[in-house]
Amino acid sequence: MTSTAETSRRRLPTGTVTFLFTDVEGSTRLVERAGERWPALLADHDRIVREAVAGNRGTVVKSEGDGFFAVFASAVDAAAAAADAQHALTAHDWPDGFAFRVRMGLHSGVGLLGGDDYVGLDVHRAARIMSAAHGGQVVLSAATAALVEHDLPHGTALRDLGRHHLRDLSQAEGLFQLDLPGAGAGFPALRTEAEAPNTLPEPVTHFVGRRRERARVRELLERAHVVTVTGTGGTGKTRLALQVGAEIGSRFRDGVFFVDLAPVDDPDVVPSQILRALGEDSSPGNRLPRAALVEQMTDREMLLILDNFEQLIPAASVVADLVRAAPRSRFLITSRGPLRIAAEQEMPLEPMDLPRAGDPATVSEADAVALFVDRATAVRPDFAVTPENAEAVSELVRGLDGLPLAIELVASRVRLLPVSEILSRLDPARPGTGTIDLPPRQRTIEGAIAWSHDLLDPPVQELFARLGVFAGGADLEQIERVCDDLDVDLMTGLAELIDQGLLRQVAAPGGRARFRTLHVIREVALLKLEASGSGEAAHLRHLEAYADWAEVFAAHVLGEERSAWLDRFDADHDNVRTALDWAAVHGQVDLASRLAAASWRFWQTRGHLYEGRSRLETVVALRGGQPLHRAAALEALGGVYWWQGDVERCVQPYREALAIQRELGGPADVANAIYNLAIGVSVAAITAGITDEVRREVHGLYDEGEAIHRRLGNEDGLGNIAWGRGLAVSDLDDDIPHALELFHESIEHYRRAGNEFGMGWGMFEVAIFSARIDDLDTAWDYLEQGLDLFAPHRDVSAVVMFLSLAAALAQAAGDEERAARLAGAVRGLRNSSGAKIVDHEVTRIRGLSIDELDPDREDLAPLYRSGLAMDLPQAVAYALGRPPSPGGG
Repeated sequence: MTSTAETSRRRLPTGTVTFLFTDVEGSTRLVERAGERWPALLADHDRIVREAVAGNRGTVVKSEGDGFFAVFASAVDAAAAAADAQHALTAHDWPDGFAFRVRMGLHSGVGLLGGDDYVGLDVHRAARIMSAAHGGQVVLSAATAALVEHDLPHGTALRDLGRHHLRDLSQAEGLFQLDLPGAGAGFPALRTEAEAPNTLPEPVTHFVGRRRERARVRELLERAHVVTVTGTGGTGKTRLALQVGAEIGSRFRDGVFFVDLAPVDDPDVVPSQILRALGEDSSPGNRLPRAALVEQMTDREMLLILDNFEQLIPAASVVADLVRAAPRSRFLITSRGPLRIAAEQEMPLEPMDLPRAGDPATVSEADAVALFVDRATAVRPDFAVTPENAEAVSELVRGLDGLPLAIELVASRVRLLPVSEILSRLDPARPGTGTIDLPPRQRTIEGAIAWSHDLLDPPVQELFARLGVFAGGADLEQIERVCDDLDVDLMTGLAELIDQGLLRQVAAPGGRARFRTLHVIREVALLKLEASGSGEAAHLRHLEAYADWAEVFAAHVLGEERSAWLDRFDADHDNVRTALDWAAVHGQVDLASRLAAASWRFWQTRGHLYEGRSRLETVVALRGGQPLHRAAALEALGGVYWWQGDVERCVQPYREALAIQRELGGPADVANAIYNLAIGVSVAAITAGITDEVRREVHGLYDEGEAIHRRLGNEDGLGNIAWGRGLAVSDLDDDIPHALELFHESIEHYRRAGNEFGMGWGMFEVAIFSARIDDLDTAWDYLEQGLDLFAPHRDVSAVVMFLSLAAALAQAAGDEERAARLAGAVRGLRNSSGAKIVDHEVTRIRGLSIDELDPDREDLAPLYRSGLAMDLPQAVAYALGRPPSPGGG
């Protein structure tokens, strides 16, 4: 509300005063229809009301939106102002369809001031009286009516409306209507508690959170006849509907009614069930219950909540009939899926808001945590979120996907165990047993999900169970691979699962169709899959699908569309993990080797080197399998060792891989294995010792590899050979000018091959070797070009290397503060990604390093710590002297 210039304390009357509140009925619809015309229309309304108030010696205290709060020293003046305002509003030449219907309430009481505003119960009473009125109606309290009954505005009369209970006020209030000349008196019953029957069941626990969702449902009910809240079992659809009903039920002249349809499984019984909830005869003689219901609902103005409609979708036409019979009524439905009638607006209900990972300070602000705390204190009053348990509470509600029913079931365990132990023992599919007064289907998550599952045809039930193999969702392409043997039309089956709340369609990189289940629902699906006896076959299909897909990814991950493919892999990383875990346990050596080998560039690029090493070491330790698949896994493992800076360890798997390729592989695979071994031997010699034997082996390998690639016309392979040979002639022969020539040559080969990854590494080497010969301008130029190639792909390993070079160049330029921040960023990103190759001699700039930088020095320590806290986009932006990209932190 905004105060007006007239509302200074000096001019506001005290003692016995009369308060006037006004409000435009249906203003939301007027705003939507008026569009750009709304400000001008509202200005006319405001002028009319202000003139009526001022013309009758009143003062506008506040205005908010389209409502006014005014005060009068005289009740007679207040009544006259209301009458004048209504007359002027009616007489005004509004555009077609935009007449303002304003409701007004008057009450006389004590004018108690608090600053520049009135306070006290009488102000609230006046506001509640206005809220009970309808557009065009003026309603007075008994106190005001007594003061004006002998001095009414000309042509008006008082009409006794009886005693009513106003919202939030304990005592009934006598109310009167000011009948205006020519306006008629035929208003609907007042919107008061006494006139609005309410059959909502009394909740036994507090309603927690869901502020946005409650507001959204209220907003939708303003403009839609039917609002269907959809979602899986346990999301809290019923509680949300009951809460909204409690909040807005008094607005409906004929009340708010709750109809529990959970016990009903025959669509033909729905009309009888509704009649019973309305207090009517559910067996109306010779008439059909449906016809009797339509007759009872005709011209009613009520809020009808129909709960658990999902098993009764054929009865949706009953709701459509009721909409036509009672257009002023509203119908709030809860269902696993929509009714699909014309008057319907669906509102999917998502699980509750979750706390942000790694942010214990704000854990309690999340709705999911607030619900957990509320239910936990019911069984243990001293429970609270503390610094000691905040992380465990956060992880617990995230593990339950923010599903309200699951949270309530788990919260009961706080009576026995601390949160950390609950977390360690949690089975998401069976989080606990609810109170005995819950419906049986809501006493466990499995029961809630079974309620939806049992409504499906058997083939769709089988599809639901099969989808349990997917972790974190899946694209349609993978679902087709895994489920194409089922006796069900896949698109129809997926649509049915979505309608029952057992599956969700989610946004996917590249705009593809992607589907996922909540974690707790997936656990139930897996239980049903294993119980069916087809679990092993389904997991094998899943493994095969992702091994094939990962090899397609590997063929594209070095090119111009790197980001898109890396993002796609990121979305399916949990599926890859699940498939590899299953493959290792069930001895699927070849598929495990293929999948792990094809995945290693993702692990390297996106900072998962620790995990990549563990998975690849597990795979190569498996016995059996085809040698060529083993060779691919060995080469991937060698690559991970390289990026972790464990260069000496990469030589052995590279040697074994080359031996296999020489015996069984094709020319291109042999040449690639030659390149890997050559670079491993060359770099390992930097610390192990450079000998003539090493030089002969390395140069001989590069000569052999180059000859093969030239015969094949393989630009990509020639780029690798030139890049690797550049390192060799530098580190083994100390020939930096020749090395620079080779690195420039590698960039051109990679450019012709469309290999952005290779181009970036050629640029990195040009930058380093330019710095070695004190050509710092060229070094900075190539550093910036390389970072611009790698950073958009979020290639953490590469960025760490470039930032290390940037820190060294800053140190060389005497900019210790910049060097300290960048050194902190390098260390933080290196530690999180595992890219310890940055510490190896092969990446160092001899004669140019940050070794002499002391991060503990008093003036540099804060800068170093600020660098440690940088994320990747912030660090890149700082290195390049640019602002971070949007969303980059």
